[in-house]
Amino acid sequence: MWNIEYTIPTFLILLILLIYYAVRPKLKTRVNRTFSWLLAADVATMFFDYVSTIMDVYHDSYSIPALYVANTLFFVCFMLRSYLFYRMTVSVLELRFEKMKWSCGIAVGLLLLSVAIAVLSPWKQTMFSVDQEGYHSGPFYNVLYIQFLYCILLSIVLLFRFGRAMSKFDFVTVLIYNLLLLLGLVIRYLMPKVVIMNMFCLLAIFVVFLNFENPGHFIDKKTGLFSRTALETIMNELIATGGMRQMLGFVIKNYVENRELYGGRQMDAGIVSIAAYLKETFPKYTIYYLRGGQFVIGMQDGEDVEKVYEAIRDRFQNPWKAENANLFLQVGFVTENSHTRFQHVAQFIDCLQDAFRRVDNLRKSECLVLDESRRQEWMHRLAVKRAIENAISENRVEVYLQPIVDAGTYTLVGAEALARIMDTELGLIMPSDFIQIAEKNGSIITLGEQIFRKTCAFFAEYREQLGLQWINVNLSPIQCMDSDLPMQFSAIVNEYHIPPEGIHLEITEQQNVDSDSMNECIHEMRKMGFSFVLDDYGTGYSNMERIRKLPLINVKIDMSLVWEYFRTPDPMLPLCINLAQNIGASVTAEGVEERHMAEELHRQGCDYLQGYYFSPPVPMEDFVRKYRLDSGN
Repeated sequence: MWNIEYTIPTFLILLILLIYYAVRPKLKTRVNRTFSWLLAADVATMFFDYVSTIMDVYHDSYSIPALYVANTLFFVCFMLRSYLFYRMTVSVLELRFEKMKWSCGIAVGLLLLSVAIAVLSPWKQTMFSVDQEGYHSGPFYNVLYIQFLYCILLSIVLLFRFGRAMSKFDFVTVLIYNLLLLLGLVIRYLMPKVVIMNMFCLLAIFVVFLNFENPGHFIDKKTGLFSRTALETIMNELIATGGMRQMLGFVIKNYVENRELYGGRQMDAGIVSIAAYLKETFPKYTIYYLRGGQFVIGMQDGEDVEKVYEAIRDRFQNPWKAENANLFLQVGFVTENSHTRFQHVAQFIDCLQDAFRRVDNLRKSECLVLDESRRQEWMHRLAVKRAIENAISENRVEVYLQPIVDAGTYTLVGAEALARIMDTELGLIMPSDFIQIAEKNGSIITLGEQIFRKTCAFFAEYREQLGLQWINVNLSPIQCMDSDLPMQFSAIVNEYHIPPEGIHLEITEQQNVDSDSMNECIHEMRKMGFSFVLDDYGTGYSNMERIRKLPLINVKIDMSLVWEYFRTPDPMLPLCINLAQNIGASVTAEGVEERHMAEELHRQGCDYLQGYYFSPPVPMEDFVRKYRLDSGN
């Protein structure tokens, strides 16, 4: 007589889980497909286990063929479920068939052999037999234990071999559900009359569900769309398998400013409205919300992304209704397909975020293609980032110097310190390639300190030999936000016993000089004796009232303005020179490449000149060699 008191409660709990899982949105991933098959197999196994057990208990009421059919179906489902638990481990570990041909082949072979033994039972009584006295185990009955045990042990072996890259929590989850299955199998072997194996299988399924397949992990609560985690999960599989894909993303431009303008509550209502529109208009596509006004629509490769793009673009021509306002929003678009060969999901996400930042700055609702060239560009920036980190950690940031000469005599009076990084893979990296990256990741603070220290050391050693009156050092706006900067720079000039007046700090017109923290930093350093120079003057809208507030001793006219004047003379250059002189600052012209330019700029009133006519930026040792021998010429 079998004890089946656990069967019905276990089956009811499984049905509740099945219904909840069925009605919630699901990602179409390998793990999801395997889990769906596992759920179906578990339902079938429980059903036929209960049916066959009842029929075996009351075998007098049923025909022998009916008993054979019921028991055979149970054994087939039982062994298929065992195999699918193993396939669940394989899916979670993201293993490909090529990595485990032999082990997978044995698992499939054991499954087919076990099923064959069960199916042959009505004729050969291999796994079980049925007669007038009821159900009896056959000579090959223990094959089902061997098959299940192999699947469990193989799963554990694969976990310890390939699961090192998993998170600790995921690793423990896989281990726990396999140990639950092993415990249930042992109890079933020791107490075959107690129908309890299904409960252990249900516990294992719950463990898998809670960690890997819980829809709540992949749904954004505000919009009901799939979340960033869901996008990372699906892309991780597509990249690993080389699956075909196509995606269209769009971002609400100036999202932070719009939240301030309309209010957080109104913007959230607008986001919900956009999500509802996307779900209603594109029901066959997978739609993700990444937060920050970023949406991604996943579709099959080859589908008409142009129509989707046009529909969304046209919809944003009209306002979105919030609770108490109409939201007028602009968007930028990004598209990507499987032809872009990302190496891992983090690379894809970083490239996507970079693309969203770029389209956020475009004026129109243009579509940026995230293609292979963009990926290569991102890879280059990543290599530059590593080069920056290595150069800083090894103190290998190089300082090049470009001379600044007196406009009347061409005598060396100063120099500008320019950072360079020499990398074994990338070669010489220019500031235009690495300064912005260093500002974004915060390494500009340490980078700037190393450049400043090396410049001070050079100035202390060679200023008298070369006749240097000063050296200009570029100052990043990020550095100015550092409250420790004034004391740090002051300590360095004191360490090298040089006057702070000999170090001119260059700031640009584009920097936010209205910032309280920047103003405080500039004025504090001015009190310490440092001098400030306005660099790149004339490249943008010049607010003279704002510039007048700065304690400037020199203004550098940007090379683009100088070159434009010599291509097509106009009043702009003389006007900039005059404005600089009116605030009491001397004037340096950049980009001087020919003698007639030097002569004309001097005639226009420039005090100092800088450019390739005199010298390109050169390493410190070359600078010393040139001007120690050639000083004054």
